Formats: sequence, C-alpha cells, structure tokens
Amino acid sequence: GVKAQMSGSSTPQSQPSNGKETNRAVVHYDQTLGRWQGFWVMSIINSMATKWAGRELNYGPGFSYAETMTARNVFMAIAQTLGFVYLAALMFFSATRNLLYMLRAIPRPGEGPSDKFMKSGFFSLHLEAFSETEVFYGKVSGSSDPGYSETIKYLGESALCLAFDRDESFRPGIYPPSVAIGNKLLDRLRNRGCQFDVARKIIPASHDSAKKVQ
Repeated sequence: GVKAQMSGSSTPQSQPSNGKETNRAVVHYDQTLGRWQGFWVMSIINSMATKWAGRELNYGPGFSYAETMTARNVFMAIAQTLGFVYLAALMFFSATRNLLYMLRAIPRPGEGPSDKFMKSGFFSLHLEAFSETEVFYGKVSGSSDPGYSETIKYLGESALCLAFDRDESFRPGIYPPSVAIGNKLLDRLRNRGCQFDVARKIIPASHDSAKKVQ
C-alpha cells in the first residue's frame, strides 16, 4: 500500500500544533498505520500535482503533501527505497536499459502483463490529512492492477467527464482533475468500483483486500 500525508496551516512553513508533520525521513515508522514506510516512485509527480491543486483551490500557504510506500519491516523499507534508486539509475543509460530488456527484468515498450495478472492486482492508498486543529483519514483503493486496469478507468472516465459532465463551474484550460472535474469524476469512478472514503478515524482495509498482503 501507499501512504499519503497532507497538512495545512494558516501561515507558510508552520507545522500543525498536533505534532504531526509531512517532512519526515525517507525511511520511517508510521504510527498511524503501524508500518515502516519507504520511498515511493510516484511520490514526486503526485506531490507536484497535489500541491498545484492546493494552490488552485486555495488550500492555504502552509499546505504540504508527501507520499511513501508501506513495507513489512525496516529492512524491506530500506531495500525498496534503494531498489527504486538503483533501477532508475539503470534505466537512465541505454546500455543498462537494453540489458534489462534482454534479461526481461522489465517489459519492453508495447509489452505488458497478462489479463489474469492484471485482474489479480489491487492497490490501497491510505491518507492522513491534518490542520492545526483537526485530523481526517481517507482511503482510495482499486480491485485490479493499478498500472494498467485502474489507470485506464481513471483516464477513460476523465475523458467522459470532460465530454458530458460540464456545468457552470467548469474551468477550461490545463488543471489537475480535482480542479477541472472534481466530484463529477468521483461519482463516475465510484460507479466503476473505485473506493473513496473519508472519516475522522482510521479506515481499515476492506474485506476483499484484507485477504491480500499489503
């Protein structure tokens, strides 16, 4: 699973008074989930998009966002963090990238997993949002492979939303989805089996995903 943390305050660079913070070490123990966390490869681009949305929606000058990946223990958290860095370095150079293709360590462009593999996948994103006075928890999950099956749901429903669900609040231009189509997209994704929940207490894994190791 992946853990995302958001914090907000009324002034820039100030930390919430509840003692929580998003500026943690790359590898750390998360008290809320009771799991070790390590680097998540999509965290950089996801953080950029979320902070962009925060500016557009006026979340406040103290808004911050960070993502990490859950691991079974501290050793796996360190290993997966180093693994992402090592793989990125190998992918950067054409010689080592072609070697990875030849060894079939990674798929070539145009290749991908089988339908059976995609249907057996899932993802679980746990969120913790806090301000100077309040804390909220969220969960986003999907029932198939996040890199293929779930991604195409988000892309397809976003396109349909832009085509058919525009109203007076629609803003033309280049914006993150939460700004351009917002709750309309959430409704469409929920109808396709995607889970989006928000509560004042930690949201446990669903019955189906609890059978799978996160």
